[in-house]
Amino acid sequence: MVSIVEGKKRFVFYQDCRGVSEIYGQLLMMSIVVLAFSTIGLAVFSDGGVVKPEHTPNTDLQENFNRSTNTLQIIHRGGEAIDESAIKIIVNVNGEKRGEFDSNSDDFTVKNPNGTVSSDDVFTLGDCIEINTESMELNAGEDIDIFFIDKPSDQVLQRAVLQRGSWKVPEWITPHPYGSVYSNSTENGGWQPTEMVDAISDGINTKDSVPKDQLVYQEFQFGIDTDEMEISDPLSQVQLKIIYESHDCNPNEFPLSIYNGSDWVRIDYTMKENYNFAQCEADGETVFDINLAPYYVNTTEKLEKLVVRFSATGNTVTGNASTDKYYCVDFIGINVDF
Repeated sequence: MVSIVEGKKRFVFYQDCRGVSEIYGQLLMMSIVVLAFSTIGLAVFSDGGVVKPEHTPNTDLQENFNRSTNTLQIIHRGGEAIDESAIKIIVNVNGEKRGEFDSNSDDFTVKNPNGTVSSDDVFTLGDCIEINTESMELNAGEDIDIFFIDKPSDQVLQRAVLQRGSWKVPEWITPHPYGSVYSNSTENGGWQPTEMVDAISDGINTKDSVPKDQLVYQEFQFGIDTDEMEISDPLSQVQLKIIYESHDCNPNEFPLSIYNGSDWVRIDYTMKENYNFAQCEADGETVFDINLAPYYVNTTEKLEKLVVRFSATGNTVTGNASTDKYYCVDFIGINVDF
């Protein structure tokens, strides 16, 4: 470019900025593209995004199957609460679906830890789902599995094996796996894992503190189905065995009782205080013939309805002392000869 100053020619050389402008333009376009994709990604993966994966609850569940009452129990043992409407239970028999249940099913009930029907629509710690399985006609010799499914995420939270193959009557029939264990304790009460009382000296057991002026009990059902176990009348002998431990429990307020289908009867034995599992097993005193008078568990009908209750009443003179007074059960079982 030529410039005239005071009558003279002077060449002025300007720097060509067109190349720089193109670079700035490209950078600007790239920034716009990155910003656009960031905005789209934020929208997609935020709470309102349609492709965000659903949250899967982290919950500990425990299953029991009570044959005598045709009841499947699923107990919330810890972790996150779940909306009842989000729960689906599938029961498979021999690899094929036999039943499907949710909160809208007539056979589906949620109960609070104290046994009353829940009304808050949330399955939370200590709650128990009860499913009536009578319509599915579950039989001995079948493989039975259940699947606990979270509907929103469509994920299986837990799979449990309820039964494998044919049934053989064991020497001692315990509440595991077809019966139940329940405690009315205000501290750790509710439905308990049946494995706690399934074996002697296995390191797991029930334990209840006994506060002052309170009745605390543990109740055991065995889920005995005499037809499927091929147990038939007449019953020549029915024995109850319990291995327990206690501390500072007054024997006079520490009874063991059974329900024989029509009456509650107290076992004619003074339970010992300050006892331990090893001593209890070695003494061999806590094995009782309950087919004889006055208990009369002498028919298959009464055997199926059998319930055992082990209770204690706190009578500490001073203080609550709930940490000092307690009792535990390591094993409870029924032996049947016929």
